[in-house]
Amino acid sequence: MKVSKEERMSRFLKHVSKYASIGVNLTSLALGCSVKVDLYNVLYPALSIVKRELGELHIKIAPREDVAVLRGSELDLMRVITSVDSPKLPINTISDFNPDALILLVESFQGNASDPDSFANIMIRLFKELAKVNKELVIGKGHSIVSTQPNASIHVLDFIKVKNKDDAYTLVNNDTIQVIDPMDEIASRRQVSVALNNALNDLFSKGAFKDLEFYPVYDAPGEYKHGLFNEVKAYVNELGGRLHDVEQPNLGYLLIGSTVASRLDREPPMFYNEVKEGFKIIVTRPFGELSIIGTYVALHVDEELYDKFEREVMTVDELEEIKEYALNQMAKPNIDVAKVIYNHLPELGRRFNDDEHVAATIDISGPGIFVFKELAETANVKIRLSNIPLISPEVAEFAASNYIISDATAGTNGAVALVVSSGLVDDVLDELGKIPGLKPMVIGEVVGRGEGTLIVPDYVTRYIKDKVMLTKLTIASNILQGVSRQAALRLARAEIMVTGKVQGVGFRPLVRRNAKSLGLTGFARNNEDGSVLIIVEGEEGNIKAFIESLRNINIAEVRELNIKWSSYKGEFQDFTIE
Repeated sequence: MKVSKEERMSRFLKHVSKYASIGVNLTSLALGCSVKVDLYNVLYPALSIVKRELGELHIKIAPREDVAVLRGSELDLMRVITSVDSPKLPINTISDFNPDALILLVESFQGNASDPDSFANIMIRLFKELAKVNKELVIGKGHSIVSTQPNASIHVLDFIKVKNKDDAYTLVNNDTIQVIDPMDEIASRRQVSVALNNALNDLFSKGAFKDLEFYPVYDAPGEYKHGLFNEVKAYVNELGGRLHDVEQPNLGYLLIGSTVASRLDREPPMFYNEVKEGFKIIVTRPFGELSIIGTYVALHVDEELYDKFEREVMTVDELEEIKEYALNQMAKPNIDVAKVIYNHLPELGRRFNDDEHVAATIDISGPGIFVFKELAETANVKIRLSNIPLISPEVAEFAASNYIISDATAGTNGAVALVVSSGLVDDVLDELGKIPGLKPMVIGEVVGRGEGTLIVPDYVTRYIKDKVMLTKLTIASNILQGVSRQAALRLARAEIMVTGKVQGVGFRPLVRRNAKSLGLTGFARNNEDGSVLIIVEGEEGNIKAFIESLRNINIAEVRELNIKWSSYKGEFQDFTIE
């Protein structure tokens, strides 16, 4: 039976209220992997700032990989949780533990994770405390997410030690999210399975699936926390893993994830120096899950966008079917993919062979097609993509065009990419094709040596509208250095106070989309008196167009715009909702 728009939006608002009652604001929180701190505009530039401090602090960040790869087995883990604002660590206890690596989860209030300098300061405070440990520390893997609550800001530090250094590798990863499906119940089995699969996918993409160990990260208010733990325990048992009792945040703010580890008794698929011209790029299935979920949320808080979507793309009934398909795919662990990869890895100590072994793999999740840029840079090759297979290209294009999501190719627990020789490609495609639900295909190839060059189809601009992101996608440069914006001819800054009926009506999400569509940065914030403060920076003509758009947002009743112009400061990296 067809559900009316009014019924849909009413049902959605009930779920929003349910999540709001436990402190999670679904209308201002990204979902799944997109809850990560912005990689290209915040995290990577922040790491560049932090790296300048690391030499003196005896802290080393491992090379960019999906997982920490440690030689040895029989893992021991010690967890320490501390605040972001004033981190304090049990230095003597950590020194006595003598860790080989650190897996780090940072959850920061979104207002403190929107620009590189602020986020770098968060990390530097922690690293200065870590420097008190009497040994060089290696950060094997870091994961950073944002929260909508100022008091939900913590560091979760998992110190790792491995034994038996010669008989295997231990692969370790952390991924943690807050919510993936806003229409699902809090602490449901599907929410938990997607969250844990998201952490596991980085292991599976390296062929690691044996002896799975789970050190969960979970939190929620009141009775939800107990239910969440039960679902985590049940899913770990279903996967045949071992669940460890470790310290939890206990902030009463929704978190679902885990540090996960697995033993790999073969050489991992990290043969970047062996990648040659003619090698093929395989993906296990179409991707782009987050544009589907993000669009679903946006439609249900913006009636005008809802009507536009049904007029231009498809019915919301059809979108809901696609959303259910995507979520069900994400809820399936990619363990069978791991087994295919494992079967094409060299035995311990053996050398790589083009026609027998998978050269490299990568998980296509949060960064979407940007993973191929990272792969090209790591292997120092030139990659040409001939196809960008998305679950729903129509929805992805709508999501990007309406600035619902900056990269409509991004996903969670998504496809896995494999780099294989032309002599091995048919065998791998055949083996992956036997796994139910997969649609393996070749989407590109290595076309020569280079400095991390990625060549993409022209139609990529349908799915990524942010010009800065597009520039970073296609130029050859070190992603950790970041890319400076080209200076506009007439840059300006405006402070805009909007009065009228502008709160509680979905005004700020529309403001954000309008600003991003014009290439502007800044923020929109509700004031206690019912007004909305907007600070915006960018090209002067675009700011004027943006101001005019504020007068035409028909879901709100804008009574007055008080505008103060000033000099451009370059203070912001994005346009955010506070």
